[in-house]
Amino acid sequence: MNSKASKVIKYVLSLLLAAALLYFAFRGIDWKEFWEGLKTTKWFYVILSVLAAVVALVFRAERWRLQLVILDGDITRRSIWHGSNIGNFMSLVIPGVGEFIRCGHVSTKKAGYDRTFGTIILERAWDLLAVLFLLLLAVATNSAKLIPFMREEVFKPFASRFSFSLGWIILLFVLMAIALLWAVFHYREKSRFCGKCAEILGGILQGIKAFGQMRLKGVFLLYTVGIWMSYIFMTYFTFLAVPGLDHLTFGDAVFISAVGNIASVVPTPGNLGAYHYLVGIAISTIYLGATEILATPLLFATLSHGSHAVLLILLAIYSYIALAIRKKGNS
Repeated sequence: MNSKASKVIKYVLSLLLAAALLYFAFRGIDWKEFWEGLKTTKWFYVILSVLAAVVALVFRAERWRLQLVILDGDITRRSIWHGSNIGNFMSLVIPGVGEFIRCGHVSTKKAGYDRTFGTIILERAWDLLAVLFLLLLAVATNSAKLIPFMREEVFKPFASRFSFSLGWIILLFVLMAIALLWAVFHYREKSRFCGKCAEILGGILQGIKAFGQMRLKGVFLLYTVGIWMSYIFMTYFTFLAVPGLDHLTFGDAVFISAVGNIASVVPTPGNLGAYHYLVGIAISTIYLGATEILATPLLFATLSHGSHAVLLILLAIYSYIALAIRKKGNS
C-alpha cells in the first residue's frame, strides 16, 4: 500500500471516529432546549472567550520563539506566527499534521527541520505537565464531586476493558522502543538507514536541549502559565455565555479545561466529536447531576469548539494571504 492511500485511509478512519463520538454525544438530545439555549446565548462572553484564545496563541508563538532563536537568531516573529497559524489550521483538517507543517515553515539552514521538531516535543512535554497539574489542582479543590467522577467514568471502565494485560502492553512498547533505539545507534555506521535515523534523533535531541541553553527559562515558564490561564478564561467566559452554566466557577473552568485538552489525545480532526463527548459528559454528570449528556453542556461544547475553530481558520487565511503578498513582493 502506497503512502498516499495509507494517509487517505487514516483520515477516513479519523472522520468515522469523530462521527461516532458526535453521534454518542448528541443522541437523545432535546433539540428544542438546545436551540432555545442558543437563542439566549450571551455573545459578548463568546467574544471574550475568542480574545482569550488569541492571547493563548500569542503566548504560544512567543514561547516557541524563545527556543527557536537559540537555534537560529534570524528567525522572525512574523514567520513563527504565520507558521503557527497555518499549522493550527492543518491540525483541524488532519490530526497531528500541524506540528510538522509549522516546523517546515520556520526551519532554516541553522535550525534544521529535525532540530525544530525537537522544540515541539519539548513544548508538548510541558503542556502534558500543565494538563496533569490542572487535573490534580481541580481534584484537590473539588474532590467531593470530581473523585467519584474520575473513579466511575474513567478508571473503572478503563480497568474493566484492559485489566492486567494493559501493563504488559505498555511494557512491551517500552522494550520495543529501547530495542529500536539501540539498533539505530549501534548500526548507524554500518547501515545508511540507521545512520539517517540516528542523525534525525540527534537533531531532535538538540532541539530539546535548547531549553537547557535558554537564558530566559523564567519567561518560558511565565508564557506557559499565560497559555493555560488563557485556556481557563476561554472556558470560564463560555460558561458565562451559556444560560444554565453561568453559575459555574473559575475553579470549575480549571477542570473542564483539562478535560477538554485530554480530548486532543483522540485522533479526530480538530478534536471534533471527542471534545463534545468528553466535555459534555463531564459537565452533565458532575455539575448537573445527570446520567447522560444534556443539551446545555453540548451547547457549551459546540460554542467553545466552534468559535475556536473559526478563529483558527480566519488566522490561517490571514497568514496565507500575508505570505502570498510577501512572496509576490520578493519575486
